[in-house]
Amino acid sequence: MSKFRVTIFCLIFMLISNIANGVQRGGIQYTIPTDYTKINEVQLNNEAENLFQRYINSTDPKQQYILLNQMLSDYSILGEINKDNPLYFARLGIVYDKLGKDRYAISNFCRSSNLIPDYPYAYYAFGNFYFDRGRYIKALKQYKKAYDFGYSNHYYTIYQIGRIYEKFGDYTSAITYYKRALVYNDSEELRQKIQTLENLLENNSLYNQRRGDK
Repeated sequence: MSKFRVTIFCLIFMLISNIANGVQRGGIQYTIPTDYTKINEVQLNNEAENLFQRYINSTDPKQQYILLNQMLSDYSILGEINKDNPLYFARLGIVYDKLGKDRYAISNFCRSSNLIPDYPYAYYAFGNFYFDRGRYIKALKQYKKAYDFGYSNHYYTIYQIGRIYEKFGDYTSAITYYKRALVYNDSEELRQKIQTLENLLENNSLYNQRRGDK
């Protein structure tokens, strides 16, 4: 085990101890300060980002769980080292999201967006949180913020907005966003989806027209 990792483990232990075991004396809570100056922020961030990419690429639930807990440790420390970096708290929100800790996920997403109110990644990640839980109105609100604050050319944000409109039965809006997404990822699957929705709209229009002729 590298010296850097040993130092990280020691600081993680101290951080958890401080949070969970504040010393109560005479009604006043005391905590032992943790020295983060020994941690190289850039090095730890690179390690955390590597874990994040490995998590995204992994399909093994056991490995994903291990990676999530490693990221939880790293991003918690990074958040203590630099309390003004919204990425660290957005990542913590994602980690807590995947661990099923909804309250902590929401808290960190909000903290990330509060640090920089026009930080699109925080809103995109928050949108994913709500989408995965079937709360599509809230998800759409977050995706729209991400879109407005700089993700108007971000494929997944645009695509997710289209998916929500499709779920709502607003095929016209869904097609609009799917076509925008197509600019950034010209896939046959997406073209077929657009064609299917256009056919549904056309058939529905013809049906209504026939009813009006009666």
